[in-house]
Amino acid sequence: MRVKVITGSRLHGGFYYIGRSWGVYYGGLGFYSELPKLVLEAWECSDTRIYNLDDFSSVITGVLDKLGLSNVCLMAKESIPIHVGLGSTTQTLLAVGVAIGKLKGINYNIIELAKLLGRGRVSGVGTLLFKYGGFILDSGNPDIGGPRTLLRLRVPGEWRFVILIPEARRGLSEDEESNILREPIEPSSHIKQLMSRGALRLASAIARRDLQEALEGLREVQTGTGLYFSTIQGGVYRSDLEDLVSEASKAGLVLAQSSWGPTLYTITSKESARADANMLLLLMRELGIRGNVLLAKPRNMGARVALGG
Repeated sequence: MRVKVITGSRLHGGFYYIGRSWGVYYGGLGFYSELPKLVLEAWECSDTRIYNLDDFSSVITGVLDKLGLSNVCLMAKESIPIHVGLGSTTQTLLAVGVAIGKLKGINYNIIELAKLLGRGRVSGVGTLLFKYGGFILDSGNPDIGGPRTLLRLRVPGEWRFVILIPEARRGLSEDEESNILREPIEPSSHIKQLMSRGALRLASAIARRDLQEALEGLREVQTGTGLYFSTIQGGVYRSDLEDLVSEASKAGLVLAQSSWGPTLYTITSKESARADANMLLLLMRELGIRGNVLLAKPRNMGARVALGG
């Protein structure tokens, strides 16, 4: 028997809360995108073999040890780029855990699996999107109960993500990130207001299917989050991407930075998606930035598992 797991990618939207007064440090939000996606197949073998997952081979071995499982073959037919801000580690490790569990007749609870594998320590968004899809606000971290959902909404099916993955320096690794985020500094009231007000504006607009208001809400969350991390990344957005964000804004497009980047994205209608993608490609070329631009549907369901022969 073979098990196939298909996931989407996490587009992080920023934080609606950072501080030390709520019993949590960080409250995050984000979207699930159909692309890039992970297509993982697993089957039983005489020993353990891992194919097309070179960046994750050592950590997958650690997952198998934690789960007490062995004698499996794992192959990625498609994969999510690593260290570009798309949450590839969480999607891959949860997919591995679910796939192997199915092979061995174990139905893991996703939240318990995430806790066991050390997922969701700063943001629970990636884990919750793996489980539910759509648009998520997590309830805040750290949480000994694991990632929990504060709000989940379906993203309108007629909306599209235009995702830019520039060929730029990679985003921070989890070890680098944990050193920075271990204990937050209390933000200014202005930053707090931008994050919380923007998140409510964004969520309200998604529920009402108001694309322009959603973009304005996303812009506010991004500005607040970016201001908080500006001393680390060199500005409201990464210093090497700020010109691109600025030029896109002049062209009427709101770009968001997913996590530490370099991935940027916007939300548009399916009718405008191709033109917006072409505009962003042109801006990248004018600024001498190489990279890929993807058009993706929102994924309003979590990861899916299929059994085959």
